[in-house]
Amino acid sequence: MARNNNLKSPTTTRSRFIVVILMLVSIAYARGAGNQHESSEKANESGPPAQVCSRDNKYCVHMIPTPGHPDECTLRVSASGTTLVESPTMGYLLDAFFSPDNKYVAINNRRANAGDYLWVISLRNGQAIKMPDDVAEDLGKKEAGTIAGDHWSDQSMPEILALCPTCTRDDLRHSFLFSTGWKSAGELKVVEEFEFSKGWIAANNVCRITGTSLSVAEHKVAKESRPSELVRRAWTWSPFHSE
Repeated sequence: MARNNNLKSPTTTRSRFIVVILMLVSIAYARGAGNQHESSEKANESGPPAQVCSRDNKYCVHMIPTPGHPDECTLRVSASGTTLVESPTMGYLLDAFFSPDNKYVAINNRRANAGDYLWVISLRNGQAIKMPDDVAEDLGKKEAGTIAGDHWSDQSMPEILALCPTCTRDDLRHSFLFSTGWKSAGELKVVEEFEFSKGWIAANNVCRITGTSLSVAEHKVAKESRPSELVRRAWTWSPFHSE
């Protein structure tokens, strides 16, 4: 009997079918990832988040508005749906950075056109290791609003004067304190950003958590050509500021 070379073996047909399925799955995944990235960007453009959760969704930071008082709200940190701690605050949520070991969360809470935006909360017991300085003062916990070894004070910073002799406290227009994330499990990147009449200067710190306190471990000052992404976001979302 002559052999029919046009016939395909079941194995070959099955292999090609599997390849087609894998290609379709890959295309669908790529489109899904693109849509997820796009929707995330649109959410950021539309305004500040009401909630940010850890990668495993165990811990969440919530900003809950007070009915009838648009600028007043409650900052809440929860674990598995149970409230760890909450505190009255104002403004809105900019960022929440969970430490790699899920022991702490650093929160940027935009409370005014400038100022101290930083909270650092223990996820073990809800203790505030760092809170914005004005909140700490109002609660009678002034030490909780400070970072040991930092320069967040009324005195001009020597490193800034070395870069810009006219950049004194009298020339200061705006100042900010916030986090940009974690360097390691117990080391937080904290930025002090200053606007002077002649431009912007940032003090980039690495702060170490020891027990219930935060202290500066590394410190570097540099000029900036423009305000940081966080400051631009804070001002873009503000109904009270126009650049």
